[in-house]
Amino acid sequence: MTSKLSPRQQESARKQLQTVLHALAGSTLSPVAEAVGIDVSSLSRWKTERFPQLAEILAALELKIVPAGAMVYAADDIQALLHLSRRSLEGVTPESLSTGAP
Repeated sequence: MTSKLSPRQQESARKQLQTVLHALAGSTLSPVAEAVGIDVSSLSRWKTERFPQLAEILAALELKIVPAGAMVYAADDIQALLHLSRRSLEGVTPESLSTGAP
């Protein structure tokens, strides 16, 4: 079956697959397999057989995998913060920093 994902979605799927595989590489498979109730050989097969397709499904749904401790913000919120930061810093000069004047 050929993927019909857009190039952007394909890149997203590739990055997500890398994220999952990297996390698995940093761990032994036994505790992960045991936690989800499968044997290690099944989990090892999933890495090549199921995980790539799961990454494509997530990309098609416009979802992504992030570490559990990550804080995720909407792009619009980040753009608003950057805009306000730039506006606040427009009048700042080295002289105003040294004198403490606005």
